[in-house]
Amino acid sequence: MLAVAAAAEAEPRFTVGAYGGYLFGTSVEGTSSTLTSRASIEGAVDYGAVVDVAVRPFAFVELSYTHAPTELSLQQSDGVAYRYDLLVQYVQLGGLLVYPAPGAKWLRPIFGGTLGASVYSADSEGFRYTEWRFSMMFEGGVEIQPIDYFGIRLQARLGATFLTDNSALFCASGAGCALAYSGTAVLQPELAAGAYVAF
Repeated sequence: MLAVAAAAEAEPRFTVGAYGGYLFGTSVEGTSSTLTSRASIEGAVDYGAVVDVAVRPFAFVELSYTHAPTELSLQQSDGVAYRYDLLVQYVQLGGLLVYPAPGAKWLRPIFGGTLGASVYSADSEGFRYTEWRFSMMFEGGVEIQPIDYFGIRLQARLGATFLTDNSALFCASGAGCALAYSGTAVLQPELAAGAYVAF
């Protein structure tokens, strides 16, 4: 009991880290007037940053940012296709729990969940369009902390961006909004690795 209390007392109050990884692609269908369309977001290399603030031993409030430059392809049922440069960003705030392995303080499984916003920014031939949508993320992984003030994090996350009924998203230049969704979620898994400092 005393050993557990001492270990908790020695835990850092703050961690700051950066990471890189791969954000997997996804697709979603929608309608516009009499047309059916499919929007596909390509998978892409991403990067980001994370700040954790301890609220009690082994429990943190987490603020994270993810940046993923990719492409969006839009295929309509009439054969017309569009392709845009797309920037996907996640801004999230939530909680992270750390579970130090018994007998191996340096090995720390983690689990967390966050809420926030997904920002989709399309850019093609002078046409620009940005959408903010509510999203949430679940994450799990492991921290490897060989010394007190530095560690490596390996993690998997699943992001879910929620689109309300009749949401307009990814509007086509000169043609109004190309897609009107009916209450769906855009799911994007991510695998990432990074380093952090603790103090």
